[in-house]
Amino acid sequence: MPRTTRVLLSAGLLASSALVTGCDGGGTDPLQGGDDYSTLDALGELPESAAGDAPLVLTGDLARASEIGGLDRPSNPDDSDPVHEWISGLGGGTLQSDVFVPWPQALFPSTSQPVEAKDTYGWSVLDVDAFAAVSLPPDDFLVVSGDFDDKTLDGGLAEVDGEEDIVTDLDGADHDTGTLDPTPLNRYGAPTRLAEDDGRIAASPNTEAVRDWLDDTESLADDDSYADLARALDEHDVYSAVFTAAEDGDPAAAMLGEGAGPEEVEELRAELDGVLPDDPYDTIGLGWASDDDGALVVTAYHFDSDDAAENSKDALEELYRSGTGQRSQTSFSDYLEVDGVEADGSVVVVTSRPAEEAPLGYAFEALQSRELLFLSS
Repeated sequence: MPRTTRVLLSAGLLASSALVTGCDGGGTDPLQGGDDYSTLDALGELPESAAGDAPLVLTGDLARASEIGGLDRPSNPDDSDPVHEWISGLGGGTLQSDVFVPWPQALFPSTSQPVEAKDTYGWSVLDVDAFAAVSLPPDDFLVVSGDFDDKTLDGGLAEVDGEEDIVTDLDGADHDTGTLDPTPLNRYGAPTRLAEDDGRIAASPNTEAVRDWLDDTESLADDDSYADLARALDEHDVYSAVFTAAEDGDPAAAMLGEGAGPEEVEELRAELDGVLPDDPYDTIGLGWASDDDGALVVTAYHFDSDDAAENSKDALEELYRSGTGQRSQTSFSDYLEVDGVEADGSVVVVTSRPAEEAPLGYAFEALQSRELLFLSS
């Protein structure tokens, strides 16, 4: 389906007037794996209608991560041991793992096996070179790239009523979980809508989001904060990444949760005074790369101005080097050893390496558990 590449006005980039296909907003190219992988291109595959207010965005280049990790991609989805060994290796399943890819539930649900996806949809995780996903249950959205064409989804999938080029694995309305039986792409049993375009496949229980992907509506690549973070991560040649909006409000209350009393919140607030940067940041990008010195963790924080970023650089470095997790009561330096901290425009980038005996995926765990490294003032 022809469309015109968008212009990212905030970056001053002139977009081509060439006609392309698929959702690749923000002047981006279609998502690919290997040498052409880009987190900015990954964001261009995710329509704003699929993102919600505070999305958790996951993306990875499985082709390159497999190469870096020395992992052989299995060819038979029915051969469970090699499949789980490959997936576990990519996901940092052991302390010896050289790579970390944050797996979205929609790509590899715990309730099904790749062979089931292959039989149902004509493809599985083993056929994926790169992916971009929004994890926002029940509206998860997934785009995968690989050796796909307009025949991949032929199988037993039915066309969605009134939606040309969109097929579904089950009859029923969006998010209808009447069967309660998980499907290979949805653990809640809701119908999954799918569409193929230019070697990529979009999948979601939200028909509107898949239609927006085909029609090139606004994407996360059109959001300045996400786009700036993606460019910062791409400068470090990351092969996987996570993006999310920072939580609004009081960081002490966010850490303690709804059950905390006023005195408890006030006590923690006093402990945090002077620990976090004075200026708040609005968005976080977290990526994994590899260079001649080994595994590299790249964390980028987006502030509302260049001055705020510059003023926050030293505080962030001190937090990484000397801070202690409020939940783990363990020094952050026991997990991440800082390589450098720099401000580039409105973004502060912290590069670090996993400490000895520390899991490569620690930063993602800290992000999910609301540790101080990822709480804005």
